[in-house]
Amino acid sequence: MTQIKLTHLKKIVAGEPLFDATDLTATTGDVVGIVGNNGTGKTTLMKIIAQQDTDFEGQRIVQGTLSFVHQVNPITDKSGGQETIAKIREALALRPEILILDEPTANLDEQHQDWLVKQVNQVNGLILVISHDRHFLTQTATKIWAISNGQYTQFDGNLANFEQLTKQNHANQLHEYHRQTQKEHDLKLAVQSRKEKAARIRRGSRKMGRVELAKTKSAREQNAGKMERGAHALLSRAQNQNSVEKPFETSAIKLMVTDFPAFSGKTVVSANDLTLKPYGKALLTNGSFQIKPGERVALVGPNGIGKTTLIQAILAEQPHTHLSIHAKVGYFNQDITKLPLNQTVWEFMKRQSVLDDDRTRQMMGAFGLNSLFYTRQISELSGGERVKLQLLSVLLSESNFLILDEPTNFLDGQALDALATYLIAYPGTVLLVSHDVDFRQRVVNRTLKFQNQQLIDPQKTAVHAANPSDLPLLQLRYDQLMTAPESDSQELQRLKKQIDALK
Repeated sequence: MTQIKLTHLKKIVAGEPLFDATDLTATTGDVVGIVGNNGTGKTTLMKIIAQQDTDFEGQRIVQGTLSFVHQVNPITDKSGGQETIAKIREALALRPEILILDEPTANLDEQHQDWLVKQVNQVNGLILVISHDRHFLTQTATKIWAISNGQYTQFDGNLANFEQLTKQNHANQLHEYHRQTQKEHDLKLAVQSRKEKAARIRRGSRKMGRVELAKTKSAREQNAGKMERGAHALLSRAQNQNSVEKPFETSAIKLMVTDFPAFSGKTVVSANDLTLKPYGKALLTNGSFQIKPGERVALVGPNGIGKTTLIQAILAEQPHTHLSIHAKVGYFNQDITKLPLNQTVWEFMKRQSVLDDDRTRQMMGAFGLNSLFYTRQISELSGGERVKLQLLSVLLSESNFLILDEPTNFLDGQALDALATYLIAYPGTVLLVSHDVDFRQRVVNRTLKFQNQQLIDPQKTAVHAANPSDLPLLQLRYDQLMTAPESDSQELQRLKKQIDALK
């Protein structure tokens, strides 16, 4: 049964078109993934469907009871996971025929993400979900509504097939653009050649005398004119052809060691016999660790286990922690209330960035804040766009040690790719908290795990547990994984550390 049908639906904001949904449908049993960059109107479309926004043009048909679970405000990230779960449980208990979820996984740990996947897959009604979480959408979505350049399109299939089609369309468009560019180049050469030939005909041959030049002037003029008309016809044909736009491609992110303050020393931050017991609740008992220059370390563990508390202990330089005097910290925690709302985006970034203006703009563009944003007031940005701006202000600050608490929440796919690329190229040290498994696998080279009030380094634990007699078996396992078509890079790194430690 078709429960949602949107026809020629348009949303205008401040006299400017936000989006156009020409033809979108959703039926009972669908799990529709709504994807697109921050600030493109995904939440607004859901509000229109839920009748929370009635200011639109076009036709909206919605049949069935509806529950809308709004995204948890990123400002309240301390209890975001628990608040999200409570809201989803409340909505599920109502057994609505249509359930809308806005960024439901943004604050959830892996355990609750798995729980949510099961809940979504067990619902018999229609689910609409806004999400940038590829892992979640891959396991749940059966249909995709994608917004790009202000236009919604529908794809009847899962996320993997949608991404494959999008990638192929991008490749086809790029091929057509290059073919068109080459054709335009060839036409320009042909036009230039004809014009030059017409000029030579008009001048006549150097071997011609005065009399012969005078006698042939009329014929030469006719031939030259014919040649020029042919050139103009070529130009006209080129101008009348359908133009293929160059598909959007982000520039490569290039960072240099000299862009950021140098770090001298062997340890950036460390803790020894650290106990965390906020409000009488024991989170960590006698924890010890060291983070060395250049490491990209992830703090992992369920919601409420102590990850943010540990970060706060490091920043406050509590007893039993040591932060190097050479460490210049850039700290991100999604508190977008600190952004100066009365400044323009460019005024703010120009003050925050240590890079030159050109590379600052390049970085902003990579995260989706292009030239259209420069003169906009920060107060005009969406929540996701403000998160991007705040994150960029930290990434491009004068720091050599980035501490990032849930930097991946509320970021669209383009920004997630840009953040991963940036952190891999960053010459300093990184300590981050993220429940995005795919992102962590791309970025980090070490993990610190909260478990039973202890802080465990799985790689070091594995290395210390190995015996010399295990070396042949470990080497065999390593060789097998190296030749396997699909192998876990983290498992390979772990085995390599074990082998090197035993040699």
